[in-house]
Amino acid sequence: MLKSFLSRYDTVLLDMDGVITSEEVYWNAATLTVRELLFSDRYFGTKPCDPQALTENLLSLRKEQFCDDAVIRHLKNKGVNNNWDLSWVVVGGALSQNTRDFEAIFQWIHTLPAVKDGLYTTVSRCLEAAGYEANEAAHHGGIWKKIQLSFQEWFLGSELFPKHWNSPMLQPGKPGLTFSEEPIVDKPKLQLLLKELGSTKRLGIGTGRPFVEAESPLRAWNVFDCFTKDAIITYNDILAAQDAINNSVSLAKPHPYMFLRGVFGTKHTDTELFGGLYDRVPCSKTLVIGDAGCDLFSAKSAGCDFAAVLTGIEGKGARGYFEENGADYIIDNFLELAEF
Repeated sequence: MLKSFLSRYDTVLLDMDGVITSEEVYWNAATLTVRELLFSDRYFGTKPCDPQALTENLLSLRKEQFCDDAVIRHLKNKGVNNNWDLSWVVVGGALSQNTRDFEAIFQWIHTLPAVKDGLYTTVSRCLEAAGYEANEAAHHGGIWKKIQLSFQEWFLGSELFPKHWNSPMLQPGKPGLTFSEEPIVDKPKLQLLLKELGSTKRLGIGTGRPFVEAESPLRAWNVFDCFTKDAIITYNDILAAQDAINNSVSLAKPHPYMFLRGVFGTKHTDTELFGGLYDRVPCSKTLVIGDAGCDLFSAKSAGCDFAAVLTGIEGKGARGYFEENGADYIIDNFLELAEF
């Protein structure tokens, strides 16, 4: 049975990573991406990449590169919402500061502003100051795109990457980390909860994952059909919307676009949503569930209520942050939306 407070909402939208899926596999892919970009002779290093050896040493590499995950926590708190950007900031620090000392890179990251205050612009300027051309140094520029493709090779592997990215593998031999995904909470209870939510409400997703990476685990866990189809909003929708409005503003979280599209589906054009030309009432009857500050700020900007789950990288230590920033509800995990 659903908790009584959910009766206030017609729509429930959730982030995936840190809510129902674990970000571990993404942080692992980011680890391997940073290593490859900085050390492989295909990119900015001097030695051939050995995917098998890197994968076998994954945990020790992650501990070194992300300073026991402190880098991940710090950047998420600054509003970095996806692991392409996480990898780009770390690689950007290494290249702009001409170092492979990850403690030094972390100290440099401490000097960066939050995303909303220009973090990505600052990284780009540092890369330009180090001698990189503006089109290479830009957020979503040449270096960023190299990182994106390397990351997707690690995540999808040699079997899936060519099918979904219309590109051959630059570095063969990557196994594909996506095949190891499991829910962050008890799977049978998650299936029951999503089926109940999907049968009584408009149930959707707002995730920075590309569609294939969102769809794959949901189908594997037999819950994909619980979601309203035009409420599954992914990175692909962000790219399409940015092209449609022809504006330089990023529509990724913490921008409200993703959750607005989840609320309204196909009812409004991208231009209407971007311009605020919609009825606010459906937003006030929507609950967004997430684990990070960018989810909260995106939801609040869209006029939605927000429930924080304490299953992100900070765990229960994030409670104070969500209290200070006005989360409407704080729960230990997603399953607390129901009585089992």
